[in-house]
Amino acid sequence: MSEQLTFGLPKPKKVLITAMVVVSALWIFFATGINWAGGGVDVFSLLTGSDEILKSGQLWRLLTSFMVHQPSGPGSVGHLLTTLMGLYFLGSSLEESWGPRRFGAFLLISGVFASLLQVVVGLLISNLHQAVFYGGLGVIDAIAIAWGLSFKDRQLRLFFVLPVSGKGFIAFVLVMNVLYILANEVRREGLVSPFGGMLAGYLLADGSPLRRFYLQWKFRRLQSQSESLRGVRAAIVREKKPNPAGLRVIKGGKSDKDLLN
Repeated sequence: MSEQLTFGLPKPKKVLITAMVVVSALWIFFATGINWAGGGVDVFSLLTGSDEILKSGQLWRLLTSFMVHQPSGPGSVGHLLTTLMGLYFLGSSLEESWGPRRFGAFLLISGVFASLLQVVVGLLISNLHQAVFYGGLGVIDAIAIAWGLSFKDRQLRLFFVLPVSGKGFIAFVLVMNVLYILANEVRREGLVSPFGGMLAGYLLADGSPLRRFYLQWKFRRLQSQSESLRGVRAAIVREKKPNPAGLRVIKGGKSDKDLLN
C-alpha cells in the first residue's frame, strides 16, 4: 500500500529553515530598498546570473543567482512564494531522510549546477540565451526529481487536489519544462536552469549511478581503513605476545669482552 502525503503539514528542520529565511530576507531587503528607498538595483544586479560569470570570472553569481527573486513588479510575490512552497512541501522529507549535511550540500550543488548550465547552453544556443536570470526554480526542480526518486511509492496532491505518485510527479515536472521550451516562454530563471536542476536532482538522488559510485568508493575506502587497522592491531598483539620459552633478557649483565678478561 502506498504512503500518502495528503494531510498534515511538514516539519522543516534547520537546513530548510535556514534556506527559507535567507531567501525571504534577501527578497525583503531588495524589495524594501528598491521600492521604498530608491536604491539597491545595482547590488541586486550584481547577484543575478549573467554571461559575466564566464566572461569576467564573476563566479559568485553562480551561488547567489538562485537565492534572489524578483523584488518588484507583477508576479514578484508569486515568484518568492513558489520557491518557498517548493522548499517547504518537498524539502522537509528529503532533509529528514538524508540528514542536514547531505541536504544542505544538495541545495548548493544543484543551484550552482543549474545556473552554470544556463550560462553555458545559453552561450552555445542563442534561442536559449538569457542575459539576466535569477530565482530558485532550478533548485526546486532538483528537489522535485530527488523527492520523486527517493519516495517513489508515496503520493502527493498535485495542486492540492490530484493524487500522483513519485514517478508521476517526475513525469509532470519533466513535461512542464519541455512545454516551456517548446513555447519559448521566457522565465526569470531562464529555460535551461530547470533542466540543470532536474539533472542535478537525478544524479544526487538515491539510486542514481553517481550516488552508487560514491557509495561504492566510500565502502572501499572504509574497507581499506579497516584492513589497515587490523594489521596494526595484529602487529601490536605480536609485540605483546609472551616468550613461549619463558626466557627474558636482564639488562646490566657483563659483556662478552668482560668475560674474556
